[in-house]
Amino acid sequence: MSSYRVVVLLTLAITPSGALSPGPLSASAVALGALMGPLGGFLAALGHMVVELPYVLLLYRFTSTLRGFIGRFKYALNTVVVLFLLYFSYMLLRDAISIAMGLGGSQGSASIAGGGLLGAFVTGALLTGFNAYFLLWWLTVGYPLIEESSKLGLKGFTVMYVSHVWMDFAWLTLLAGGGDAVRLLGSTPYAILLGVLAAILVVFSLRIAVTTFKDVTAVPRAG
Repeated sequence: MSSYRVVVLLTLAITPSGALSPGPLSASAVALGALMGPLGGFLAALGHMVVELPYVLLLYRFTSTLRGFIGRFKYALNTVVVLFLLYFSYMLLRDAISIAMGLGGSQGSASIAGGGLLGAFVTGALLTGFNAYFLLWWLTVGYPLIEESSKLGLKGFTVMYVSHVWMDFAWLTLLAGGGDAVRLLGSTPYAILLGVLAAILVVFSLRIAVTTFKDVTAVPRAG
C-alpha cells in the first residue's frame, strides 16, 4: 500500500470525529441553511477552511509554540465563542417569534456577523478561529494526520488536507440543505426549527461557559 494511500485512509478514519460531531458550527449551518439554503452551509465551510488551513500549516511547523499559546488564551477564546453563540441564538429566537406571530422574519439572524452571504462566511470563520476545542482537536486527535503527512513533504500535507476538508464542505452543506427543506414546509415548521436551533446554541454556549469556569476555578491538589 502506497504512503499516500495510508495518509488518505487515516484521514478518512479520523476526520469524522471532528467534522461530523455535533457542535456550534453544525447547528449554525442548519440555521444558515434555513435562512439562505445550502449555500449558507457552503459559505460557512469556506469560512471554516480559510481559518483552518493556515492554522494546520502552522501546526505543521510550530506545534509546541501553538500548544502553549492556545492553552494560555483558551478562556478568552471560549468567551468570544460563548458571546457570539448567545447573540446568534437571540437573533434566531427573535425571528422564530416574529414568524410564529405572522409578522414575517425580522431578518435579524440573516444579518449575523456582517449580513447575508458574508455573514455565513464570517460565522464559519469565527466559530473556527475562536473555538479552543476545535484548535485543540488538531493538537490531539487530528495531530497524527499532520505527523503522517509530513513524512511526504508538502505534497503529502496537501493530500491529507484535501482528504479532510471535503468532509467539512459536504457535511455543512448537507446540514444547511436540511434547514432549507424545513423552511420550505411552511412558516410553522420554520419557526419551530429556528426556535429549536436557538435553544441548541444556548446549550452549547452554556456548556462551554461551565467547562471554562470549572477550569478557571479548579485548584490543584497538593501531593
